[in-house]
Amino acid sequence: MTRTRLFALALALCLALPIFASCSKKGEFDPPTGWQAASDEQADFYFYVPDSWTVDFSTAAAGAYYSAQDPSSVSVMAWELPNADTTLDDWWALNREELEKVFDNFNLESEENMTLTADNLYAKRYVYTAELGGYAYRYMQVAALKGTAVYLFTYCSVEENYESHLEAVEDMLGFLIIK
Repeated sequence: MTRTRLFALALALCLALPIFASCSKKGEFDPPTGWQAASDEQADFYFYVPDSWTVDFSTAAAGAYYSAQDPSSVSVMAWELPNADTTLDDWWALNREELEKVFDNFNLESEENMTLTADNLYAKRYVYTAELGGYAYRYMQVAALKGTAVYLFTYCSVEENYESHLEAVEDMLGFLIIK
């Protein structure tokens, strides 16, 4: 093959590559534009965070944090319940006992029923403050039951940064999909 033909073939491939790439079908649960997956393929949920957040796979939970200067964080965990007839209220009572053992000055600010919109799944939101190691934190936890598993979304921040991330956190909840 002559050098001119090789160049023409290479040019044709370069020009065709964007066409082939654009023909690939996006999956049903690809991240929204400007967002990234914070859960891996093996998780039984899809969890997305804004591109500006840093995804962190260093723990057992799917999670992300805002920045090194503002380590506000979000995470999602799932685990099987010991009894199939456990309600969210039953689960919360046990979870709250554990939280009160770990944290100082645990204070439940609010508890409300809600729906995870992506799944239209009944959930409960708990907002509380607590201290750990001399630092005060504010938390939002959203729990949902599906089958015999509880799925727990947690947002944690120091008090002064909590409100600044609420809009993004609400959007994250809107994109949370349990398989």
